Amino acid sequence: MTDPTETETDEPPVRVDRPREHVARLTLDRPDAMNAYDESLLRTLVARLEELDSDDDVRAIILTGAGDRAFCSGVDLENMPLTPEMEFADYEAGLGLFQNVVRTLRTIQTPVVGALNGYALGAGCDTALACDIRIVSENAAIGETFIDVGFVPGDGGAYLLPRLIGEARAKELIFTGRHLEGEEIVDWGLARECVPADELLETAESFAAELATQPPIALGFSKSLVNESADVDLETAFEHATRAQRICAQTDDHAEAVDAFAENREPEFTGE
Repeated sequence: MTDPTETETDEPPVRVDRPREHVARLTLDRPDAMNAYDESLLRTLVARLEELDSDDDVRAIILTGAGDRAFCSGVDLENMPLTPEMEFADYEAGLGLFQNVVRTLRTIQTPVVGALNGYALGAGCDTALACDIRIVSENAAIGETFIDVGFVPGDGGAYLLPRLIGEARAKELIFTGRHLEGEEIVDWGLARECVPADELLETAESFAAELATQPPIALGFSKSLVNESADVDLETAFEHATRAQRICAQTDDHAEAVDAFAENREPEFTGE
């Protein structure tokens, strides 16, 4: 059956690799367009994320861009899935394609490590912000550049950025369109570390492999609890944590962790 996110003549715009056990890597593969979003890339990325999230063998995902210039430079201006002339419902649907990338990154259970190899601008910035952890190369640059074209962050940036770095700093970046580069991204609290470009994938794979050793069910619930933490009150957070803890308590992985502790050995989790 033909994948509806691809055509028979086009190369897939997202490449899938398995660099390590339980780790998958997604690469936005439009390097000639600086990995800018067109409709095919938007739809394919969501489809691949959902497929990997449903694969029990995948416990961590790396998201990066092809080439050495860009993670994702935003929207492809020559092939935009939305225009100002559209009826509102059509415009809403077009913008929804971008929003669905962020929604999917935030709601799938599998942790996603963003490996930023170059420009992450506009919608590409919002995609990077939606990853659970970011590791950047010295060549990386991240920016909410919507203001430069008279737009607002339409893909979740105004929601995510204040949660990551606080309201005042988020407003500074959004109001000015300023780029943060390399180590500066770490200094602003938007990345775990900055490494030389030729070490980026190896560093991201090592960290993802570390995540993949954790019990997947507990890791997935932990991601969900943290992601909702700014949007629910304490009692709701307690309620959700109790439900998640009860489920985790009944898993084989919890029993394995208890046994491994008693036997003074490293646990081997199965995701069950």
